[in-house]
Amino acid sequence: MTAMTRLLALVLLLCGLGVALPAAAAEHRVQALRVTVLSTMLADEGIGEWGFAALVEADGERLLFDTGANPDTVLRNAKALGIDLAHVRHLVLSHFHDDHTGGLPTLRRALMGTDPQALAVADAGKGILEPRFDAQGKPLAGFPGLLAEYRALGGRVVEHDGPVELLPGVWLTGPVARRHDERNWNKGAMLRRGGALVEDTLAEDSSLVIRTADGLVILTGCAHAGIMNIADAAREIGGGEPIVAVIGGLHLFAKPEPVLAETAAYLKGVRYLLAAHCTGIEATFRLRQLLGLTPRTAVVAAVGSRYEAGKGGAVGGIAAGAIAGYAGL
Repeated sequence: MTAMTRLLALVLLLCGLGVALPAAAAEHRVQALRVTVLSTMLADEGIGEWGFAALVEADGERLLFDTGANPDTVLRNAKALGIDLAHVRHLVLSHFHDDHTGGLPTLRRALMGTDPQALAVADAGKGILEPRFDAQGKPLAGFPGLLAEYRALGGRVVEHDGPVELLPGVWLTGPVARRHDERNWNKGAMLRRGGALVEDTLAEDSSLVIRTADGLVILTGCAHAGIMNIADAAREIGGGEPIVAVIGGLHLFAKPEPVLAETAAYLKGVRYLLAAHCTGIEATFRLRQLLGLTPRTAVVAAVGSRYEAGKGGAVGGIAAGAIAGYAGL
């Protein structure tokens, strides 16, 4: 009997005995989900900035997605919102830009006294650690300094070259295949390839895909990979399940009408949109119209805006700040 045959026989035996298969064989779903914006331009409470961060709470686990731009923004906004970040151990960096990584060492330093493992490991897409240069070949400052400080505090960055389940039902896309030519990044940064400088397309740009009972929730920092490409990656991770909500920066603030129309057509069926950071106010309003959503289901997200699945919630604030998923809004 081969090893494969023995394994198959064991699986059949366990199933016949009513024994549960390992968790790896199960499709995890998040039952209770809350995503709260902690850094973006508008603010219901706290302070606004050109940056992004959000706290994900999924079935009792907590994960910080990006760290904002200024060193103390996330800490100050969490305090203003009555959110205790102590014991948040999971951290994701969507890409290397310092408007998403600026709070990295400050947050680690502030939290590690209470919990030495708080934000000790940052998960990110492969390529985030690659050196960047300007057009003249001078190394870019910003993230390298933040990274050095973070490492001095015992932190480390783990790169992923593909999808990985960080928490049950919570997936990091890793670098996303770019089948759609969305070009959602600003020119300027360069990479070295074979002694030559080439344009940096932020290949590491990664998003979260959260599998819920009602569908998939996408959380993105800037969507430099393109939200249509990210939607493709989400559907692949979720086995073709529908995308129910999109949260975060979509980098559409300077895009013309044809791009917005194409994007909305590709996202048709999305029921909730919390568009933050680099999405753009006018672009958000246009996406709302094109997606057939309402001021209660598609908002310009502010600090304190939240999306909740599996439970109700109020809608209010400067940006209709809270969206209660699955509450019939």
